[in-house]
Amino acid sequence: MPSRHRYRFPRPEVLASIRPELLRRFLTPYQSYFHGGGFDVTCLNNRAGPVELTYLSDVLMTPESDIPSEVSGALYAVHEVAVEENTELLEIVASSEQVQPEPNSTLLELALSLWMTAPKALKWIHQHQSCDRKRAFEYFSTEGDASSDFSLNAEGIRQLEQSLSYHFKKKDWGYGCRISHRPLPNEHWFLVSHGERYKRQATWEEGRMGTIGFQPERYDLIIYDALTNELCVNAQTPTQREHYRKLFGFYLFGRENYFPGRSKYTLEPLLRDGATALFTGDVPEIESVRLSELSYVIDGNFEEVITHKAYDVFASMKQHREYIPPGARLLKATFKLRYSGQSKERTLTLKPSNVALYTRDGDGPILEKWLNRREFVVRDRVKGHEQCEHVLAVG
Repeated sequence: MPSRHRYRFPRPEVLASIRPELLRRFLTPYQSYFHGGGFDVTCLNNRAGPVELTYLSDVLMTPESDIPSEVSGALYAVHEVAVEENTELLEIVASSEQVQPEPNSTLLELALSLWMTAPKALKWIHQHQSCDRKRAFEYFSTEGDASSDFSLNAEGIRQLEQSLSYHFKKKDWGYGCRISHRPLPNEHWFLVSHGERYKRQATWEEGRMGTIGFQPERYDLIIYDALTNELCVNAQTPTQREHYRKLFGFYLFGRENYFPGRSKYTLEPLLRDGATALFTGDVPEIESVRLSELSYVIDGNFEEVITHKAYDVFASMKQHREYIPPGARLLKATFKLRYSGQSKERTLTLKPSNVALYTRDGDGPILEKWLNRREFVVRDRVKGHEQCEHVLAVG
């Protein structure tokens, strides 16, 4: 089964920002792959429009066959590099590599031309660029295992589009949106196309100054991962990600808060501090804590959730010379806690970003005290627990 890297998704706005003739030259060596997907590369000419580019994007999203790595890798690198901060660097490197872009080339087109002529040079820029990147996805977990209640048909998508359209209209982003739903193994991808706030921009063309007004198009990507039971949201603002969290929870599972709100918990201390993160000396109510289960995934390998179960996970990993791989994203940790003066252990399970499961409701204050001191609670949380869910486990 081919693995997919979410960060390398060929976004339609990237394709739309590249001159069709240049895109055709780039894709021509792989035309047999696209022909197999029902797309004729030769249609990318000066008459190509949104229909052709949307179909091309759909072909690139199809999971039945592997996307040529050169295609996905180039589009990813080009998109990452073609930012204003890199303008001068791109121009200098393109000149040194004797790249001759077409007049009025955009940064994306300059970057793609550089890739086609000197891919190592563009890879170097990509590897060494200093601009910070925001995390591509925000992950919202739910308290249970993967639900069998998932249901979304064409009518449900139409209703979801209508709800989002009113939301975008209220924000003055223009009415209307389009949702492309792509079911993949263990995942459902939802690509949301919508407008943004109206823009006016000064122009300089043919020696004359002017102004152009337009409403830009934007794409957001929402993924429901049935394997980890998470909603993964790629959107521009925290408010927009929060709106998607609620709407997709409601339309996919019938409950706005199916995926609880903003992050409260993190498992980062386990990666950073190892067994030291289980220290209890400053919480007299707790005698000891051990890690009994740990689950994680690694970006680029979303088909597999890796779980370690042992009486003491850290001791077991040390004995077998195992370790948590760099880049792992921790999904769930289960702790066994022994309270002072008690013989029976209690169970605590954390699932970022906001779920804590524990055996007894009265355990909450003591557990919160320990979680705060070990930094399992995100430091910038607002006071109170309005945006998190504590789930009382049965048994």
